[in-house]
Amino acid sequence: MTTDRIQSACLRWGGFAVIATCFCIPLSTSLMDLGSALVVLLWLGSGRATVVVRLLRHYPAAAIATLLFLYFIVAVGYSPASPGEAFSVLMKYRELLLLPLVLSLALGNQALIRRAENGFVAGAVALMLVSYGMGIGVFPAAKYGNSLLFHITHSFFMALLAYWALQRAIDRPGQRLRWAVVFLLATANIIFIAPGRTGMFSYAVLMGFAALQRLNLKKRLVGCLVLILLLPAGFMISTNISSRVQQALQDIIHYEPGTSRSSLGMRLDWWGNSIELIRERPLFGHGTGSFAIRQQQLIAGSATMPSDNPHNEYLFIGVQLGLTGLALFIALLVSQWLAAAGLNRHNRFLLQGVVLTMATGCLMNSFLFDSHQGHFFAFLSALLLAAPAQPPEQ
Repeated sequence: MTTDRIQSACLRWGGFAVIATCFCIPLSTSLMDLGSALVVLLWLGSGRATVVVRLLRHYPAAAIATLLFLYFIVAVGYSPASPGEAFSVLMKYRELLLLPLVLSLALGNQALIRRAENGFVAGAVALMLVSYGMGIGVFPAAKYGNSLLFHITHSFFMALLAYWALQRAIDRPGQRLRWAVVFLLATANIIFIAPGRTGMFSYAVLMGFAALQRLNLKKRLVGCLVLILLLPAGFMISTNISSRVQQALQDIIHYEPGTSRSSLGMRLDWWGNSIELIRERPLFGHGTGSFAIRQQQLIAGSATMPSDNPHNEYLFIGVQLGLTGLALFIALLVSQWLAAAGLNRHNRFLLQGVVLTMATGCLMNSFLFDSHQGHFFAFLSALLLAAPAQPPEQ
């Protein structure tokens, strides 16, 4: 077999691996990791490395993601963490390299982009149906309750599924009923089943943003009014929402630095620790994987609970790479938002939703560090960036 045929086969199968990985992202950590490993191996055999060099010049998001990962590599050299611990954290950020790799595999290939996007949506729908099945007793409940994933991750994907379905219901008149049903089911899952407050917040942000995307000024005001009225309605009809919101309020009211053991109370401790650590080394940070060991040194003798990350990606990167690394991460998000302006309306709205969800979710969690959210961000943003400018197939 000639080199050209080998590269062609790797490119074709690499596309299949991208599709399979997108399907597995909302469902299984092990299958997602296997899929992304296959993507890397097939990319290496596809000869697309030469394309990546060109992409880094023409796609700022790909260049910034690569530069940020290289920064993490350099920061291993001055980290107080052991080489093994620093390398473990470094590998958590490998999704930054997956972004230009997936972009190079999918560049201009509308069929691959459409199938991979459909794969992600199908995986999210499968996650939702399994959740409902667990809720009514058709499937046995997993260790995470009524989901295959941790509740934060599950609610994150349900918010995205609702947003995706809403966009499709608007853009595809012939399939409007189908996607309206998916939208309502995903919404109901967030309201009545998924206890993740991050997903609830992301859902509210995405629905408000969808109104801004789709409506004129007069209708935006009406839409915002409807959303404002629906929020207290959801609070009243759903014990899932009301209990989580009330718990958050209680966590804030009764917060005592160093002694609170609630989810939000411990986050407030970790955020304060992070700010102190950033002040110590504001420019270049303490190094890759440094948060756990430096926090333990900072809280020695206190009652503050230790953590491997502060559950805030901005602060987490700030501690490790300083304000220069934080600026790179923010520049990555901004570059993707700006790049969305050059896409057709459907892909533009989806990419804006991806960036907005990531940007807001990182306020309460370390989503780039987290495997499922990090893979989602890398794969879906790369696919949408790779899309050609003409209208997608319906």
